[in-house]
Parts: sequence; structure tokens; C-alpha cells
Amino acid sequence: MNANVINSFSVLPLGKSALLPEGQRVDNRNWTRPPFNRWSFQRVQQFTRTLRVARAKNTSELSQAAKNLEGVSFIDSAGERCSLSQLLQRTWTDGFLVMHRGRILHESYYNGMGEDSLHLIMSCSKSFTSTLAGVLMEQGHIATQDRVDEILPELQQTGFAGATLQQLLDMQVGVQFNEDYSDLNADWRNCETATGWREPEMGYSGPTDMLSYAQTRRSNGHAHGERFEYQSVITNVIGCVLERVTERHFDDLFAELIWHPLGAEQDLVSIVDAGGYAAFEGGFNICLRDFARFGQMMANGGCYNGSQIVPKNWIDRCRFPDAQLIEAFTKSQYGPVLPGGAYHNQWWVRDPHPGTFMALGVHGQTLYIDPNNELVIAKMSCQPEMADTRMVMDQLRAFDAITAAL
Repeated sequence: MNANVINSFSVLPLGKSALLPEGQRVDNRNWTRPPFNRWSFQRVQQFTRTLRVARAKNTSELSQAAKNLEGVSFIDSAGERCSLSQLLQRTWTDGFLVMHRGRILHESYYNGMGEDSLHLIMSCSKSFTSTLAGVLMEQGHIATQDRVDEILPELQQTGFAGATLQQLLDMQVGVQFNEDYSDLNADWRNCETATGWREPEMGYSGPTDMLSYAQTRRSNGHAHGERFEYQSVITNVIGCVLERVTERHFDDLFAELIWHPLGAEQDLVSIVDAGGYAAFEGGFNICLRDFARFGQMMANGGCYNGSQIVPKNWIDRCRFPDAQLIEAFTKSQYGPVLPGGAYHNQWWVRDPHPGTFMALGVHGQTLYIDPNNELVIAKMSCQPEMADTRMVMDQLRAFDAITAAL
């Protein structure tokens, strides 16, 4: 582990817990689960190792054009009329921000969250990681057809052997990994232990860093590129690839190439494993305004704060997946949730024709980007269920109503 990562750790001593207002105890074994997540998602540094991506020295300006949107209504998935205000309450919202044409129309906070609060964005981190990959591709460090096991020889005897970087970016890798959130004995739980999310259970003798964990994964019998299967372990491997090809650590890379040019007003804090790797798959914590800044940069074709931060052609590729990706997505369990949609370059594509795309994370984290309508919506939440299809569908209906109101 390198020294600058050690110095950026903020660790809650094992066995120590924090007192919730309701008198419940939250500690580094239960903090990711309800009802504790209501409190802990804004205080992740108290429960696990973290590293920091420093904020920009010069914060980019955010202009305001206040508009009352809380009365905007839509017909929800139960067939009932629902206002935006009601939706925000019933989806356990902590922060909600709407930007239109680069200006903040609406910004509201709940559950004690404020402008400077850092909030866990879960798997929206995947889209941040892939955006860094897009920048490094433009610089010539990596290419979509590079074999991952040639960059990381540690994976040559695993289920990742032979997979290309593009197949990893599209979650089309024939590797064993069970991400059934209803199964607390599934692979995703051990992966979280290995990657620093929680203290190992008594008797745990498995890996304590993500690259070692990836070495335990075998083939699932499917050829790479054959089908889409959402597997968080894949994003962690992508992050390891980015660090290996540049010989630099994530905090240094992301600060120089994205966070500082963006003019971020707060640090990005990530969970980190025992090997010093950031939790690329879901461990990033940021403030709501920086969440929206990132979305606005993507909506602007990678340009923000006077700089071309991310290549426009990379963003266009993310927005407009090909027929094979759409077909693979349709055949997956997610097809009914986003009919006609796709998953490409670690982004969820709601509609490939206008190119509306999203970063999504469990417990309700959402970054919705509609470049055609110059609309960005950032939502941070602490829903009790990890995945709630009804809430996702109602959010999309609300976003459509907001689009119509503008």
C-alpha cells in the first residue's frame, strides 16, 4: 500500500459504534443496511477506510434560475396522481437538484443533508470510473480491444482471461459472480468484505483487496461478449486496469483529469480496500452540486468550466449503443425495466435514439442526463431496499413530467 493512501485513511476503530438520533447503534458491520443507512450514507468515513480526491482550488460557478417544480405531477406506477414533492418524500430522498441549460432550477435537501454534505452514490461510481477510462483511451494509455489479462497477468487463470476492456465496460464477461441482493450469502457480500466495505465476519479468511478477490473468480461457462450480466466485480477490475496502465493511483488521476477541471467544490471520498484500491464499483461519496456538475459536463459533450474534460466521441458512444447491446440488454432481467434501453460503457441508456442516459446506484442514487433537452437531474437517497423497481419507474415518470414542464 502506498504512503499517500495510508495518510488519507479515516478509520473507525473496530468495535466502535455511533449513536443514531433514534437510539439505535450503527457500526462498521451494519452501516450499509436499513434503518442505519438513513444516517450512515452521509457519514461513510466513520465506518471504513477512505481516500480523498481533493476538491478544485477554483470552484466553478453554478448559476441559479429558481423555478417551483414541487407541484409538477404525473401518474405513478399504481395509476395514482403523484406530485414531485410527494415522490421525494416517499423515495427517501436526501438531496434533489434539477439543472436546465446549465442553471439550477431546483435544489432541496432532506434528512439533515446540506450543500456541503458528502453522500454515498453507490454504483453511480461505475459511471465515474468509466468516464476516467474514456479520458485515458483518448490519451492512448489503453484501447477498447486490449485484453485485460495482458494488462493484469494476475487474472490469466481466472474467468476474466481473454476478455477485452470493452467487454468489461459493457458487463459482457463470462465470469462467475452472483449479485442477487436478496441473497446475503451471494458473491456480492464477500466482494464487499474484500473491497473494504465492512469488517470481515469472524472466521473470514478470504481476500482483503479487490484484485485478490478477482483472482478467485472462475468462468461461468458463457463466452465473453455473449450476454449482458450486471456484475460489480467487473468495475473493480476496470479500476485496477486504469491504475496499472498509468502507474498512478485513482485519487491522483481523477483529481488531475476530471475533478479539478470540473471545478468541484468538495472532495470526492472513496471507500478503499487493504491494497489501496478505491472501491470503483460503488464507494464514491460526493456533494449533490458536484454530482450535478458532473452530469452537466456529460450533457455538454464533455465540456465544462471552459475545458474539454472528456472526449465528446466517448460520450456519444456511451449514449448511442449498437443493436447488439440493445438486444443483449432486452434479454436480461433489466429489459422490462427499461424497454428498448441498453447498458454501455458502465452507463444505463434509457433511450438510445435521443441518447438519454443515466448513472444508477442502489438505494435510489440517480444521475439523469438528457442532452437533447439540456436537462440534468441529480438525486441522492437512502431507500431501505437496495433495488426497488417501482421507485425507479416512478422517478422516470417524474423526470418526464419535469421535462414537459420546462
